[in-house]
Amino acid sequence: MTGKIFTLSIPVVFFMCAFSCSGIPDVERPLPAGESPLDAYYAGRVEEAAAGLETLLEEGPENPRRLKGQLAVLYRELGRGEEAQKLLEETLSDSAGDTAAVSRRELYIGYYLSGQYARAREFRNSGDMSAFTGLKDEREQGEMLFYDAMLSKEQGETERAITLFKESLKLNKWRPIAWYHLGLLLAPADPKEAETCLNNCLSQDSAFSEALFPLGKLLMERGAWYQAAELLARADQRLPGNRELRAALAEARKHVPARADELAPIRRKIGAKPPVVKNVAVPAEGTIRIGLAEGRTLVSVKAGGDFRIAPEGAPDGGEISYRGRALDQIWVSWERDGNITVQDENGKTAVRSARALILSYNDPENTSIVAGVVNGAPGVNRSYRGILEFRPAPGGMTVVNVLNMEEYLYGVVPAEMPVSWPEEALKAQAIAARSYGLAYKGHFADRGFDLYGTPHSMAYHGVGDEHKNTSAAVDATRGIILKGGEAPLRAYFSANHGGYSEDSLTMWGYDAYMAAVPDKRLPVRDSPLPPDELDRWIRETPPTFSFIPRLSYVSAYRWEKWVTPAEIARRLARNPGEITRITSRGRGVSGRIYALEVRSSKDSVMVEGDAIWNAMGGLRSSLFTIDTKRNGEGKIEYFIFRGAGYGHGIGLDQHGAAGMAGAGYKAEEILRHYYPRAELGAL
Repeated sequence: MTGKIFTLSIPVVFFMCAFSCSGIPDVERPLPAGESPLDAYYAGRVEEAAAGLETLLEEGPENPRRLKGQLAVLYRELGRGEEAQKLLEETLSDSAGDTAAVSRRELYIGYYLSGQYARAREFRNSGDMSAFTGLKDEREQGEMLFYDAMLSKEQGETERAITLFKESLKLNKWRPIAWYHLGLLLAPADPKEAETCLNNCLSQDSAFSEALFPLGKLLMERGAWYQAAELLARADQRLPGNRELRAALAEARKHVPARADELAPIRRKIGAKPPVVKNVAVPAEGTIRIGLAEGRTLVSVKAGGDFRIAPEGAPDGGEISYRGRALDQIWVSWERDGNITVQDENGKTAVRSARALILSYNDPENTSIVAGVVNGAPGVNRSYRGILEFRPAPGGMTVVNVLNMEEYLYGVVPAEMPVSWPEEALKAQAIAARSYGLAYKGHFADRGFDLYGTPHSMAYHGVGDEHKNTSAAVDATRGIILKGGEAPLRAYFSANHGGYSEDSLTMWGYDAYMAAVPDKRLPVRDSPLPPDELDRWIRETPPTFSFIPRLSYVSAYRWEKWVTPAEIARRLARNPGEITRITSRGRGVSGRIYALEVRSSKDSVMVEGDAIWNAMGGLRSSLFTIDTKRNGEGKIEYFIFRGAGYGHGIGLDQHGAAGMAGAGYKAEEILRHYYPRAELGAL
């Protein structure tokens, strides 16, 4: 997924424009003449928007219910949950039918979240909640069962809570917070099932730090010491200062023998044979340099054919430092004096140079298996076409793969889209990726490469992911790109825009060619949605091409994440005191937040752009609403983010493209929909 995030992965942070500031004061100033509360809300002046709605209500409008619904949403974001509840109580008496069912649901959930457990229990046991009257959608029913389970847990009704959690998860399996609490409740009597629940929680949300410690303890109880030690070490990094956790980690490590094959996986012999590939003639766009890793001290390579290693700048046929044979394995290391050293299979130093070393083949159909470089993670092997460069840099070695653009795309498209998706979607992806690669060529030249081999640029997994379907899509679109003016377009794309993409000028402050567009099945918005409609739109699943069975999945389209204040403080890398509120400070027409304020008892911090996802606990996008969960004493336990989409939501929506292709749209039509300001043509 170009530029910002990987298709099925936890968001990666590329910048955090965060700084201490005095914050935006809670001043309920009158709105400037001609400005509406909606304008103020999307501009990030939430307090003024709330004050404007209060003024309108005081004037006695004909339909106060709608204004109260909008104001309730703003009160929730401002941490004024009890005031929001009062407004919802007032609107319930004016509701009927489906509207009344939604109002009852919101009122019940609000009682629970604001810590009014007695009111919530009384409301639950009243006739108003019988049989979830009017809740037609399984997701809504599952949500109600979940909150009923959470309330039962708070009230000590363990068996009832367990039953309700299980029923809610039958209707909506993707809810990490439910798996977590169910696991905690089951742990004393059924540790095996509890372990399954906690694993489900982490498989759905690997950033759910709270689940690591209880799962680690369950693993210790059944003697899975190595797994326990690994898990508890992760927990210790994310939850520093927990003495009980530290003690458990120390105990687990006593039972884990230090094994060389576990501690240094790239010192192992590589058993696999590098694949042979069909060579592609260098296309018009030439070669491209992909940064596979930076800061490496040791990398192992198994050669697929006879090869040579020469210092950078050595003339062809001139200085040759080392020649090797097919299936030889070498170890390349970075030394503190800045030299790069190559050792052969016998441990003998074959090359030592202060210049970059270049590994190349006489036969371009040969490939290399590389251990120690996979999206920055050691211990996994991948095969790559073309040339490998090992470049000295401060603090470590940079590993670069040099190959031609079309061969590079053979590895990109299947890493970005499932190979089983419709042909026209794969073609659209190939064109977008080619355009992006050309537009960013040379972007990281000061680091020795053009693009990262990770989702920071585009996901790239080398030869192992290549498939006939995606290679055919690349071949069928050869030479075709998107243009922004006369230059190749920075054709951004993400997994799922949730139903509406965003303008890049709004989100990132650059690139006028990226427009905000709705899913093909949804209308264009003449203006942003009011707060209550945006909240409802995010919590529902409107029918779109972005959410088609077998071509997408619900957790990429709609999601919810509960994050503790402590987790947010840790991710901000500061001691802000008690976090008291999180408020949007600017939204685009899609509802995406481009600036966010985290207010605490000591100060406030502004977080901007894609850094928001990571800072708020590892969210899936910046299209979300904010709520607060307080305990019975009024203390904040969680911030709740209800969101839509997966990724930055700018440019092509991969799931939406697949849905459109499945409905018969051609690649050109898909691209013109998602990039309406760009031109499609030949190089």
